[in-house]
Amino acid sequence: MDINRLDLNLLKIFDSVYRLRNLTEVAKEVNLSQPAVSHALGRLREALSDRLFIRTPGGFEPTERCERLAPPVRAALETIKDSLIDSSTFRPEDCTREFRLLLSDVGEMLLAPALMSRLREEAPQVKLAIFQAPRSSYERMLRDREVDIAVGHLNMPRQTMRRQSLFQDGCVVLRRKQSGRRKILTREVFEQSYHVMIMPPDDPVEENLADLHVPRKIMLRIPNYFALPEVIGTSDLLATVPSRIGRHLGGRASLEIHPVPFPEPVFDVHMYWHMRHDDDPAHTWLRGIFLELFQSPRYEAAP
Repeated sequence: MDINRLDLNLLKIFDSVYRLRNLTEVAKEVNLSQPAVSHALGRLREALSDRLFIRTPGGFEPTERCERLAPPVRAALETIKDSLIDSSTFRPEDCTREFRLLLSDVGEMLLAPALMSRLREEAPQVKLAIFQAPRSSYERMLRDREVDIAVGHLNMPRQTMRRQSLFQDGCVVLRRKQSGRRKILTREVFEQSYHVMIMPPDDPVEENLADLHVPRKIMLRIPNYFALPEVIGTSDLLATVPSRIGRHLGGRASLEIHPVPFPEPVFDVHMYWHMRHDDDPAHTWLRGIFLELFQSPRYEAAP
């Protein structure tokens, strides 16, 4: 592909065709004649060596390559639009950008609701897309513009990546609520009990437990936390989880939260972004929202 054969107007037309699937509507949106739009679409097809869109009775349907191209093209157009706005005149209520966030399932459960609620109040046209990936992919996805912000516990090279501390987290144990007086969870009971092991990619809790050589009898392995309350609430199994997710899930009447019966590991959770976004006013504003909502200076141990 010869990148010199593409220009911004062609990418705008590509984005419009992908969204509207109708050349008449596209022509109105980009303020061109329909023959001019058809000509531009032909240039795109030639430059990218792909049909991109297939005409059907219901409108234009994207090819597989077109589906892969559409999200980053849309994000690039929004980035250009927002970046041309001077930071002193940036208005969140006018921002129409889609921000792509890389979160674990814990991050999705804990951060997404508060973040979306805040955005609906302050920037109702802003959209979010949330992705999950192994931590080994975070740097590449930030570098290749696949995502705008990542949140997690990991190390990244400082040359091109930025990071900001959000909070520290530790571990707690969840178990079914016991009848009668609450009993202390001892190390002996912990090691004699059966456990659920949660296996999201590169889970920091599992890494810390492995480093501490804490023995557990694993009875069930599950890929995320969504079924955990029901599993724990209807069995005698225990689960060791990050403290914030423990407090979130422990609000269920059927669950108890216990401190871990061994030295509690504590890990840092950071927000990461590529340095190219340092002076992007929309990106800077969103990072500020993250800090306002989620940054806390000290870790609070479980009661």
